[in-house]
Amino acid sequence: MAKQKKKAKSGETERKETPQKAPEPQAEARKVLKKKTPEERRRAQIEGIKKTLVSSILGIISGVMCYHLLGNGTDMMLGGVRVEWHFILLNLILLTTIVQRFIYPLIGIDVLSFKGKDWFYVEFIVVDLWAVTWTILLN
Repeated sequence: MAKQKKKAKSGETERKETPQKAPEPQAEARKVLKKKTPEERRRAQIEGIKKTLVSSILGIISGVMCYHLLGNGTDMMLGGVRVEWHFILLNLILLTTIVQRFIYPLIGIDVLSFKGKDWFYVEFIVVDLWAVTWTILLN
């Protein structure tokens, strides 16, 4: 600080220091996590189990359907047209997402509160169990 004053006196321009902002009370309030009541935790756990169960069942059903429709997967013909594995995978993700959007409200889960990570979670389970089921049936 003393050196800056000496330089300013000698004719050099003084550096402008940016003022330090005090932390906003709103930002501190956002950091504090709201503790859930035991009832809210129980409801969240039940919803998680429902989501996992529905997506698991959809994955198993998808694996069984692929086994019966596409066979062993070496020459995949669907309706006389050759299909690739990525086409099947993308359609699987699309169809199971649409089905889940209709099933979840029927079992009491709010679909509008879903975020990207929630959809990624349920679709990962669907794709994982689809691949596992189809692989087990092929052996």
